[in-house]
This record gives sequence, structure tokens and C-alpha cells, in this order.
Amino acid sequence: MMLKRAGFQQRSIVLNNGLTIIMNAVCEMRSVKKGSKTCVKTDRLINKVRGTIDRYNMLKKGDIVIVAVSGGPDSVCALEILYGLKDEYGLTIHVAHLNHKFRKEAEKEAEFVRKMSEEKGIASTIEAIDVKEYCIKKGLSKQEGAREVRYDFLRKAADKIGAAKIVTGHTADDQAETFLMRLIRGSGASGLSAIPPVRGRIIRPLIEIKKTEALGFLKENNIRYVKDPTNIRPVYLRNKIRLELLPLLVKRFNPNIASVLCREADILREDEAFLNGIADTIFKEMATSQDKDSITLNYLRFNGLHPAIKKRVVRRAVAELTGGIKKISYLHITSAIDAIKNTGKGIDLPDDIRIERDYNSLKVCVGKVKSTAVQEAVQIEVPGITEVPYFNIKVEAIINNRAAVPEKADTGLFDFDRAALPLFIRSRKEGDYFFPAGMKGRKKLKEYLIDHKIPRAEREKIPVLIDKNNAILWIIGLRMDERFRAKEDTKRRLVVKIV
Repeated sequence: MMLKRAGFQQRSIVLNNGLTIIMNAVCEMRSVKKGSKTCVKTDRLINKVRGTIDRYNMLKKGDIVIVAVSGGPDSVCALEILYGLKDEYGLTIHVAHLNHKFRKEAEKEAEFVRKMSEEKGIASTIEAIDVKEYCIKKGLSKQEGAREVRYDFLRKAADKIGAAKIVTGHTADDQAETFLMRLIRGSGASGLSAIPPVRGRIIRPLIEIKKTEALGFLKENNIRYVKDPTNIRPVYLRNKIRLELLPLLVKRFNPNIASVLCREADILREDEAFLNGIADTIFKEMATSQDKDSITLNYLRFNGLHPAIKKRVVRRAVAELTGGIKKISYLHITSAIDAIKNTGKGIDLPDDIRIERDYNSLKVCVGKVKSTAVQEAVQIEVPGITEVPYFNIKVEAIINNRAAVPEKADTGLFDFDRAALPLFIRSRKEGDYFFPAGMKGRKKLKEYLIDHKIPRAEREKIPVLIDKNNAILWIIGLRMDERFRAKEDTKRRLVVKIV
């Protein structure tokens, strides 16, 4: 009998019976004969994981790594393999475990992880959070809430120890399940890309191995793990896919369906990355203005884009303002693009997102829309100077019988005797109309502003001069009303100017 090397540094292991033995590899959790298939399989699996790590540049020499360990087979497998590779990559490993308080077995699982870490001489962060209470407060499903809390816990644990990477135990089976789940629910290429091997500092070294390979590794090396009974109950969609749909596809259609679905996810991920790169470049080129609450894009440029790029540009704009697009679906994006085909149209989306179009501009804004209209009209002194803070202007009114003052954008000349004092300045209101100077008949103010291509966002910023009967004398800066305009026979002229 002998202990066969598997490419790891020598280490000691304390077995359940208290016996300590010197080990050279993970596969040496039990004695094997020379040439044993057990070690060959283990070596092959470890090389496969090493290939995944190197292909996606998951690790750098000297990284501090947190391994998320639930105690289940996948996470335990990930820990065992990384522990075996730690000297090769110069890793410092730290274990993190979160007790969600969902099940009575959870405390035992946390203790299992603590002891396992202790036996390996690995530091651990183990916490308990009432995820059920969190879900109620946030209005989330059990799965959504657990995911949010878990990743938040892992990020905080990583920050605390300065970890460069967070390892999760997702396998190819998880990838296939996620692909099918999102396909069933309806998703675009981004969703069908499923679980990325690397997302920020989160890495998934087992993403290219099957769950059966992980289980085989643990069995061959006598490595203990815990079983989550909820994983074998066909209650949630993921469990139904795992327990019912995937076995059916394997039996009736393709025994390698998991590998096929993982390959499809990889292809879509590559295509998505390429198209997103193009969309990001175009987005930066066509953004005409941006602040923390809104982004304005050149609509003429946007309208000429391929539909696939259009959707990605809108998604990018939303993500830029909100930090993500979790609540924005494919249907939301396509509905928004349809809604803005006509000038002045728009659509409200989840997360207080508003998308609208004004002539040559496409505006994406976030936050509750607040009325920008002046609540009370400001009475102006005649004669005199009046400040109008909302519009950030001062208005001077002069009664001038000679009226040797030309009409300009900032100066209006009126028949003083036709206006009913006092005069006021306010913003426009629904139903406003006036008789544009030089034209016959009346026109709705809204239509006038639309005809002159005044963007919706700018319309509320235009001051309107009215008399006490609410009749409009002047759309300040744009056009006077023909009824109140000074004529040659006007006896008393009123000059109103912005100073």
C-alpha cells in the first residue's frame, strides 16, 4: 500500500477517529494502490479546475481568498481543491459561512463548517442573519432575499480581511439549471448567459465541472459534507428543473444536455460582451448631457442604431443612473423604445425610471417626477422692478407714452389700457391659449411650444406674463399676444423688460 501524490504539498489531516496522518494530496484521504483509478480521477478533476482558473485569470499569486462554504458538496469540494492548490498559487484562504436561519439544521451546518475550517487551520467568518425577516421588510421572495443577504455578507467579510477574490461553489449543473430557468421565465441574451465564471471579485472555479464529478471527488477521498433537504423538494422552479426537467432531457433527448447548455451560455456570454462593448462606445458618443438624475442622448443617432444596440444603449443609460437593471426586463426596454417613436411621448418604468423623447433628444431620468410649475403667480410692480426667484429673473415695468423702445426677445411693448391690472408672472398651465402676434386666431400654448420644438423639460421654465383676468400678454422671450400689442394709435404704452 502507498499514498500516491496528486501534485500538492505535504500536509497533515486529523481523521474522525482522531488519528493524524501525513497527506500529500487531497486524494490521499484514504490509502490506495499504485496505479489506482481513484487518484487518476482526482488528478483529472483538479487539472480541470486548474484549467478553469487559468483560462479566466481567476487568481493571482498571493491572493487572499474567501471561500463561501455552506457545508454542501459543491462548496466543500471547492474548498478542498483550493486548499490543495494554495501553495501553488500562494493563496491565503479564509472560510465564510452564513446561517440564514431558515431551517433547524442550520446551526449544526454552521458548526460543521467551523470545525472543518479549524481542522485545516483556516480562519473563518461565521454569522447568522434572519433572512426571513429581511425578506418581509424588503418585500422579496425567499430566494431573492437570501441571495442579496448572502452576497452582502460575503462582500463585507472580504472587505474586512482585504480579500481579492470570493469563491463560490457553482458547478456546470448550476449553470445549466440557471439557463433553463431563465429560458422558461423569458430572458434575453444577457439572462441566458447564465452564471459568469468571473463577476468582479467573485470567481467560480468549479463552473466547468459536473456535480457528479464533485460528488465523486468527495466520495473517493472520504470527505464529509452536509445535505440540504430543501434541494430534494420539487417546490421551487430551480428544484423542479434539477429534479424533473434535466433528468427528462438527459434520458429522452441528450445525455450531455448540461454540457450543451453550458456551451450555449458561454457563446451567448461572449456575444453579449462584444455587443455591450459596441453599445458602451456608442452610448458615450451620443450622450449630450448627464448628471446624477438624468442622461440625455442624441435621438437622431439613437434612431439609426440596430435594434440590438438600441436596447443595450437604453439598458446602459438606466444602469448608469440606478447602478443596475435588476427590475428592468426585456419587455420594459422594448416598450420604452416603442413609446418614444413619437415626439413628446414617454414611459415610466420600475425604480422610478422615466424615459421620454423631445424632438432630437432622448432623456432617461430617475426619481419621482416633481411638478416644476410655480404654485403662486408673482405680481409685478407697475411701474417698478420685481424679482421672480423661480425663473431667476428681474422684471422692470415702465409706462412710456412715447414708446421709442423696440420689441426684442427680452422686451415687450404693450397697450397699457388693454391690460387689466395687476399683472403677474407664472409658468404655463394646462389649457393656456393666446393670440400670437402677427397671426390670426388663437392657439393653445402647448401646441405653440410643440410647433417651435421647445423640449418638454424646458417648457415649464418659460415665464408667462398675464393680467388679472388670466389673459396672456407675453410668452416671455418668445412671442407677445396680438390683442395687447402696442399699435400706432396706442395712447399709453407699457414696456416690460428683463433686466
